Amino acid sequence: MRLAFLALLLLPALAQAPKPLQVGSEVGQALYPGGRGVAYGEARLVARGLGLALWLGQNQVGLGLGSRYRSFPVSESEAQAASAGAAWRRGGEVYVPLRPLAEALGLEYRAQEGILLRLPWAKLLEVDRRPGQILVRFSREVNARLEGRSVLFLLAQGEAAGFSQEALGLRLSLEAPPDRLYYPGGGQVALEWGALPKPKPAVLLDPGHGGQDPGIAVGGMLEKDLTLDLAKRVAARLPGARLTRTGDQTVPLEARLAQAQAAGVLVSFHLTAGSAVNLYLPKTRSSPLAQNAEALLASAPKAQAALLKAYAGDPRRLAESLERAFSALGIVVAKAEGPYALTDVAGAAVVLEVGAERLKTREGRDQVAEAVAQAIRAYLE
Repeated sequence: MRLAFLALLLLPALAQAPKPLQVGSEVGQALYPGGRGVAYGEARLVARGLGLALWLGQNQVGLGLGSRYRSFPVSESEAQAASAGAAWRRGGEVYVPLRPLAEALGLEYRAQEGILLRLPWAKLLEVDRRPGQILVRFSREVNARLEGRSVLFLLAQGEAAGFSQEALGLRLSLEAPPDRLYYPGGGQVALEWGALPKPKPAVLLDPGHGGQDPGIAVGGMLEKDLTLDLAKRVAARLPGARLTRTGDQTVPLEARLAQAQAAGVLVSFHLTAGSAVNLYLPKTRSSPLAQNAEALLASAPKAQAALLKAYAGDPRRLAESLERAFSALGIVVAKAEGPYALTDVAGAAVVLEVGAERLKTREGRDQVAEAVAQAIRAYLE
């Protein structure tokens, strides 16, 4: 009885003792910080054994496989790392929790007498060759390594023209090294040659309200219908412009904000009574990029300013452009500032409220749409 009781006492300690760890062809030890039963492995060993990408910073560590990655904050405290599921710095090495890593990257994880972490070999499925690009697709995500005038796809196998099988994976010989290598997802690796096309600012037009939210009604006209009609007329004058809704859908504010994050220019359309035209701008901007954009655009050369506008913008400059366009029609624009949710984005974002009297006729809507389109074009020049 005493022996059985002693064995029960020893079980937790035995469970937390270091265990053998095999990662691909590499061998090490799995540790259990904090006695919580979660196996940790040395990050460098894991990356080496499975050909994973590894980023090691002072307070962060990340491992990647193709388009998939998993990062962990790094803690010096064993107990803190174990309780938070963070990485643990022990001596000069960083240890990462193995099961969460395996789940994130699609690795095979087995826990028996020791811990086994492995990655089945990827199979080559397709090679798509186009001018300036080669797209290689595998049965799973893979990492690729540029080596001179060739690319080594780690832990991959298959047959295709220009490929040769090696112990570490599949090598593709090239006439010249690619200018870019990236992972689009879906087990794909893209190789590209030539200069990147200059990014163009995305123009997002937001017809206010929609679906179950009709907005205001003026003279038998619903705000949701007029804003959609106006946004479509503006979009027709600006090739490539997108709309947050294209029909009578209910679009929550969160969904509109999500779309607005990538916009260089955003105009949100609303309706008011009478013939007034009102512009609403952000009083403050929370993003550091947005906060710096106004000063940068004021001093940057034209080419650099055009590039910056693809990522951030100045709503005041956009408002000035809109004022000039409406002034040419004899319309005075009233402006106000406030905490408007849709304007707190990195791009140049404003809320434009147009009086229903100006939108009663097709000609009136075209006139307003042309002024808005002209203002956006002038801002982007």
